[in-house]
Amino acid sequence: MNKLARLKIKFKNLFTPSGSLGDLSRGNAYKAYLRVCGKNFKVAESALIYLPEELSVGDDVYVGFCTYLGNGGITLGNEVLIGNHVSITAANHLRKNGSYRFGGSESKTVKIGDGTWLAAHSCILAGVTIGRGCLVAAGSVVTKSFGDDLLIAGTPARVIKKINGVD
Repeated sequence: MNKLARLKIKFKNLFTPSGSLGDLSRGNAYKAYLRVCGKNFKVAESALIYLPEELSVGDDVYVGFCTYLGNGGITLGNEVLIGNHVSITAANHLRKNGSYRFGGSESKTVKIGDGTWLAAHSCILAGVTIGRGCLVAAGSVVTKSFGDDLLIAGTPARVIKKINGVD
């Protein structure tokens, strides 16, 4: 994404109202720049999509307040719900000459399955895949991949239980 396109999104978002209509408007502002974008994409205030051209979004996805999505390939399935202050980072810093400051980075794709909820303040690290229908508890740090229909929590995150039955 070039600087002018990023500036256009920021400028448009300055005048976007709060609430559901504003969330939809912000989603539409990003839509043209995303790798793939389904219908009804909503982005809350102060969320940052760092590299929109690396983001693929399914239908009915919501990105919460002050959330950060960036620095590599990220795929969000249908009906993914991302809470406030969530961080999905698809790259790691590399070390060079004893320092991480100028060591560059390594990108590793992150995938979030259909119907998964990433609760507030959770962090999803590079290379992680989370299956469909999962709940990642608030404040969790997900450092490895998990399957479908799981309650995941902790730092580092682990399986708490399998989510069974009809909702």
